[in-house]
Amino acid sequence: MKYDRVWDDILSLEDHIITYMLYKEGKTVEAISKIRRMSKNDVERDIIKSKRELLINSNQKEDLLLKVISMPKKERIQYILDMNIEIKNQLSEDIYKRYIKFKNPEDRMILIWLIGELKDEKLIPILKMELSSKITNYRRLSCSALGKISRKETKDWVEEMLEDSNPQVRQYAAKALTYIGDEKTVGKLEQLYKFDEKEYVKRAAKISIEEIRKRNSSK
Repeated sequence: MKYDRVWDDILSLEDHIITYMLYKEGKTVEAISKIRRMSKNDVERDIIKSKRELLINSNQKEDLLLKVISMPKKERIQYILDMNIEIKNQLSEDIYKRYIKFKNPEDRMILIWLIGELKDEKLIPILKMELSSKITNYRRLSCSALGKISRKETKDWVEEMLEDSNPQVRQYAAKALTYIGDEKTVGKLEQLYKFDEKEYVKRAAKISIEEIRKRNSSK
């Protein structure tokens, strides 16, 4: 099944393909759920089914990256745990070359998460770019991924996110700094702990302070 210009013949489309085309246009699962009057689970099932059809019907070599982001969450996590170094390198290369081609927010969020799991330093510039995104989830997940990669040179970027307008981003930044923070970071986290209005942000800051100090005391 080819997915280009399918709106020209909408009456002949199967329901799951209509769902997928809305997804390809950049609409979120929640938005599609409202447009199509379907549950979010049914929307996600339609998207997965369509992606798998696209893979099966493609005449090209298996699209590994599309395969991974099309998996249900539990299956994807297990796949990442089991992958060998060759698969890891192939995924990293695919993300490096194709990241900006993925426009749908759900796909982007999976890719940002995947970068954190792969821990490939050449993908760090993508995370730095997304720290400036207008989309909260991109900023939040980029903080988390940078914490997993744990490169000291990214510390200043994550520290800046402690002042983000969104409390979840501040929380994820505080968690990420657990792995890359230093004594200077502790001072910033202490300010967050004292003055942030959200208790879950305060808890994240407190835990991070304790872990950084524990790590420094063991050196």
